[in-house]
Amino acid sequence: MRQKGKRVPREISIQGSITIENNDEYEPLYRHPADEQPELVSWTPTALRIKERIEEVTQQKINHALIQYYKTGKDNIGEHSDKTLDILLRSNIVNYSLGAARTMTLLKKGQYNIRQDVKLPHNSLFVLGWKTNREWHHCIRPDKRPISEKSPDELAFYGERISLTLRTVATFLNRRTGYIYGQGARHKTLQENFVDEYDNDNDDMEMVHAFSAENHQSSEFDWNYHYGRGFNALNFKVLNSHHNKGRK
Repeated sequence: MRQKGKRVPREISIQGSITIENNDEYEPLYRHPADEQPELVSWTPTALRIKERIEEVTQQKINHALIQYYKTGKDNIGEHSDKTLDILLRSNIVNYSLGAARTMTLLKKGQYNIRQDVKLPHNSLFVLGWKTNREWHHCIRPDKRPISEKSPDELAFYGERISLTLRTVATFLNRRTGYIYGQGARHKTLQENFVDEYDNDNDDMEMVHAFSAENHQSSEFDWNYHYGRGFNALNFKVLNSHHNKGRK
């Protein structure tokens, strides 16, 4: 994954539930501020088993996972709120951790002196509620401490960690044509007609402004105002060559 022209400091895999309608394949589409990201693939057997168990625990249907591999304590993710353009309204965001323990830091928007540190040990489940995601940033900061200062669970598994961020996504991409529909798209249902002049209408910049508003605003963020109309842009450059070809 690349963001602002640079490779992000962790490895990425995207998996999800691919459905078939009228002989076309549709994948759940989760958009966020990235230049490009890996193509979504169907669930691997292990990820599918994890997803199904978490669905039992949370009583929430999940169809998308961003899987991230933190090789060392230096790998990190910056302060942000998850972008809810494509996440089913008022659903939870779930993070499952495997491997070495890392600390997630939550920072109150506009009051960064208010923070909470939550250790995420091996085989732990962190549920990020809709309201918490709106009012707090979260991050996993680089851990630059020497080994002598780390606990056994932080040194376990050679210091390597895998996290699965699981979501219920309500926007979908036609893998053949590149057309999108659903909650975060201009076309809300599959039955709507996709006209020939279907294009981004330069809404990629409108989308980034909406993302920025959600990242900086707290309880005052108006979802319908910023996201309700929907966006056709897949990303800020191209999602990948496969989808880019489908849109030509």
